[in-house]
Parts: sequence; structure tokens; C-alpha cells
Amino acid sequence: GWGYALELALRNVASSSPEPKLLGAFDHSDLCKVVFNHNHHNKNLFRQTPIEKITQKQLETLSAHIWCMSPPCQPHTRQHSNQQCEIDDPRSKSFLHLCDMIGSMEESTLPCLILLENVIGFELSGTETQTSEESEPDQKQQQKRRGSFQTWREVLSKRGYRNAHFHLDPTDVGIPNARPRHYTVAFRPGSLHSKVKDATISAQLKYAGSMMPTKFDNLFAEENLEKPPTIHGPESIGGTPTTALPCIGDYLDADCKLESSLLRIPEKVWSSSSAWCFDVITPVHHRSACFTHSYAKFVRGTGSILYTGPLETESNDSNEVVKTNRKRDRATAFLTSTIFNLEAPDGRSFDADWSKDIDWENDMRYLSGTEIARLMGFPVSEPAAGKSASSDDAIDKSFRTFNFPSTT
Repeated sequence: GWGYALELALRNVASSSPEPKLLGAFDHSDLCKVVFNHNHHNKNLFRQTPIEKITQKQLETLSAHIWCMSPPCQPHTRQHSNQQCEIDDPRSKSFLHLCDMIGSMEESTLPCLILLENVIGFELSGTETQTSEESEPDQKQQQKRRGSFQTWREVLSKRGYRNAHFHLDPTDVGIPNARPRHYTVAFRPGSLHSKVKDATISAQLKYAGSMMPTKFDNLFAEENLEKPPTIHGPESIGGTPTTALPCIGDYLDADCKLESSLLRIPEKVWSSSSAWCFDVITPVHHRSACFTHSYAKFVRGTGSILYTGPLETESNDSNEVVKTNRKRDRATAFLTSTIFNLEAPDGRSFDADWSKDIDWENDMRYLSGTEIARLMGFPVSEPAAGKSASSDDAIDKSFRTFNFPSTT
């Protein structure tokens, strides 16, 4: 995802911006490797290895200008029982290792720009110190008190980065999916021009830099470790109001087959009491819930499911749209209006009979992988429903598109 975002960002700054050259990608996941290699021609760039095993020599040899990272979010999520002890979580090791590498790398090999993404809550790690009468001079104990985010701030300060922290959501940039995230953008002033030796690329970078709005300059500063971090919201980047969001139907597959067992919701799931926690959306909704790796495995808080049945019904008077009671006849409430705004799960109370009139076999399903990818901003190669490859809002053919590898 970082690669696509970076390519698009450079293109948006200036059409003559140099194309980024991928030097390497690191992850321990088999699935990440398969999807990455499928979407890149050079299959030798992906290193399937635990991040904490990457050596300083490897990073210095690459001497990459830009690092993009999404450290494991689980230690910082709301479901985590004790976020203040996140630094003891084994899943934090990879990020802390990279912090150590940044702190010790030879200066000329440091990345000029670092982009980081994590869940909101990452910035709270280590904010509550332990209460103890015993002295803790040990460096590791001190690091435990600091937490991952404070360690992150310290290493950025140590190596002379200017940075800004943001809390942003896809809805802020016009995508109808709720996925609030913490972002850090950090750069070392002047370092990129000193590392780029090619005169043409250097000129392109200077031109692209001149096209950047100066209004963002005041967002960046060196970390002041004596004060809490400044977290910028969507207003700082001119985010799009949520009222301008497109509808979910613009992101759906044109030829989605419900017959696929992968998309049909099993009866043992929809007939259970926990099914009340489903976040149900329709093609005319302008929102969707955050999708997680547990989607289709668990019900609550893992992502939205889609109602595809009739959205309007008429009474004997063909000019009168039937009005139903929204109190809890939820199935027919779907049918009353093409602009019906179903409450999110946290905005309603439990009703054991909520789904008795829904045709689960034909009118309710999980979203497909390509549909979720579109809602995450990926430039999916196949056009969505109602859009042709030649339409004005189709993916630019000169842009590298995304697709999933075949499962057959």
C-alpha cells in the first residue's frame, strides 16, 4: 500500500516528479510475499524475514532515500489488555529494532524521509509510567517506561529529523471507510539533495519541491521531548468533509457472484445472537467500518457486511413509498428508502428478532477482496460496478494497478 500511495503522491505534486525505485521490502508473512511478488515484476526485492533480524549493514548497503513502515498494531489496539506494557509484547520487537537501527546507522545512509502508519493509540504507548519505590537505572527498564512512541520520538530527535504527527481517516480524503490511523512524516532537511547525484533527478526534485504548498511548512518541527507531541487533524491538510463522500455502490464489483461460498455468510454465523453486532451497509450508504485481518472470522469490529436486496417497496398506491417503523423492524427498514441510514452497531440496542425477515442466502454477503481493496484506496485493475475501463474516473492506465494473485 505504501508503494502505491508514494507513487500517487509524487504524481500529484508534479507530473515531472521522478519515479521512485523500489530497493527492497521486508516482512515475515507468506501472504504478503505472494501478493507483493504478484504486483511487482522483480521478485527478488521481497525479503521474507522477521524485521528484527535485519542487520545494520543491510540497511546501510541499501542506503534508501525513503522508508515506509507499518509496525504491528496489535500492541496498541483498544482490544489490548494493557497498552502501557506494549513494549513487552513480542510484536513490538520489530519496530523497536528499527528505532535502534536508525539511532546507530552511519549518517550518510540514513533515510531522508520516513513515513509511519499505525493505529490511533500508538501515540499513547508508555505515557503512564510505572509506580515503584525501587530505582531502575537499567536502560531496558527505562525504555519500558518510555514505550514505543517515546522511543520513536527520541530517535527522530537524535538524528535531526523534522517531523509531524497526524490522526487521519480515509473519510478525510473522500473515501467512505472508517479507518482512523496515526501517521508520522519525518524528514532530514537537505539530506535528499546531498544524496542524489543525478543532475536530472536533482532538478526534478527541486521543481517538485517548488510546487509543494508552503502552508504545510509550519506543521513540521524537531521533536521537543519536554512537551507532549502535537497531533494534527484533518483540518491541517484540508480534509474533505464527510458529507461529500461517494456511496458504497461505487466500490462494488461489477460481476460479484453470491454463489461463491467465500462471500456467503454461514447460517451458524447469521443465526447466532452475536450476529446483531454485524455492521450492515447497503450500496447507497456513504460509510463502511474498518476492515481487519479477522474479517469473516469474527463478527464484532471486523468490518461491514453488505445488504444487496430491494431498497424500496411500494404500497397499493403506486405513488406512496411505504413508511415502516424504524424502532426495530430492521429488515423492512432496509426497503423503505434508498437513502435510509442504518445505525452503526454502537448506536442501537439488542433485538433477538432483528434478522428474521432477511433473506440471508441471497441478500446479505461479505464484501469481496477487491471491494475492500478499493475502500482502502488501492488502484484495483478491474473497474467497479457501473464503471467502464474507459470512463473518466477509471484507473489511469499509466499508473501501476493492483490485483490479487489467482487462487487456482
